[in-house]
Amino acid sequence: MRKLVSNITFWALIVMTAIIYSCSEKQKIGKTAIAADAFKIVTPIDQVVTKNGIEIKFQSFDKKDFELLEFVVSGTYGTTVIKPQLDQDQLAIHIPEVISQHAGIIEWKLIAGETTLERGSFKLLPNIKQLKTVENYVGPRSIISNERDYTMLVSIPADSLDNMLPDQTVVQMSKQFKGDITTTTKKIQSGFAWQRIPAPLTTGRLITGSTLQQISSKELVVDIFPDIAVPFKITKSSNHNYADGNEIIILQTDQIKDSHGNIMTDGTLVTFFIKDDHDNSWQTTANTVNGYAFAKALHPQAPSTWTVKGVINGMVESPELNITFKSIIDKIPFSFSENKTVTIGPLTSYLGQLVPDGIPVQLKIDGSEIILKTHNGIATYTFDTKIIEPNTYDIQIKTLGLTTTKFIELK
Repeated sequence: MRKLVSNITFWALIVMTAIIYSCSEKQKIGKTAIAADAFKIVTPIDQVVTKNGIEIKFQSFDKKDFELLEFVVSGTYGTTVIKPQLDQDQLAIHIPEVISQHAGIIEWKLIAGETTLERGSFKLLPNIKQLKTVENYVGPRSIISNERDYTMLVSIPADSLDNMLPDQTVVQMSKQFKGDITTTTKKIQSGFAWQRIPAPLTTGRLITGSTLQQISSKELVVDIFPDIAVPFKITKSSNHNYADGNEIIILQTDQIKDSHGNIMTDGTLVTFFIKDDHDNSWQTTANTVNGYAFAKALHPQAPSTWTVKGVINGMVESPELNITFKSIIDKIPFSFSENKTVTIGPLTSYLGQLVPDGIPVQLKIDGSEIILKTHNGIATYTFDTKIIEPNTYDIQIKTLGLTTTKFIELK
């Protein structure tokens, strides 16, 4: 019995809830039941953007139900809901400036509850009579002087409220290179105008700019750099060609240019690879100035022939240059004293002058090797009989590319 009463109570609550909900919905529907012609607005027309907002007036309205009205407006920057305002028996809608100052299509609906009373759309047009700026963009900002490369100039004019201008608006796009000025008329498409500018075949600075009516863009500059260098020659310069280990030889390129005759950019790195006939190799580098590169190297200390090649890495290399260095001596002066001292020298150069200090002199005796250095053209060595036994020895002397063998007797 108790279970039956509980079930009856449950179903009674369900029925009462349904009745209350039904009455509430009828009351809501009745509240929003507005005659189709109760509210009529003056349909907005296409107009120029403004920062003051847009006022929309009603042709007819019903005062008692105007609070149920909502005006839904969708533009470029989103959707918003506006409540109509009653002011001294006048009903109006104010579209705010956050919407009215952005060009584009505005869609609107006048609704009451879930009922759409009126709907439509209109355009907000850029203000071509009040221009603000012409934004210019150019890139790449550096190009190569050849038939393949180019840069591009893009112009984006805007009105006083930063709206892009309509298609077919004419923009004057100009470029200047080495005194030659060229102006091209371009029409805006999708908010911007553009022009492809082929690379000139000479180096320099290309200046660009755009104008629309009395509004001008800022100046933008493109740098034109030389193309890949063509093969170049190298030469050498030195006071003499003796292998004295002291003189400086200068390795020089001729003026390096590209295929159009443009001088290579200052600072282009040239590497001089050097190899001699003794299978030694090394390198020296130099940067170009006005297309020329100069590098220095020290003369060898022994007669040899160098093979030199100049290279711009990844671009081009020069033909090989052969340089021959002659010996500065034709014999090695030698003496051996009773105090067991070997004297090599004095060593004199091509003019009879003493060789520079520090010239290495190699002695080989009984399987041992001794390296001496010259001072005032002479190198000396005193044998210690505690280290080397008294005996007769052949001593080999090698310096400045010459080799001689002498006989000594240690007592």
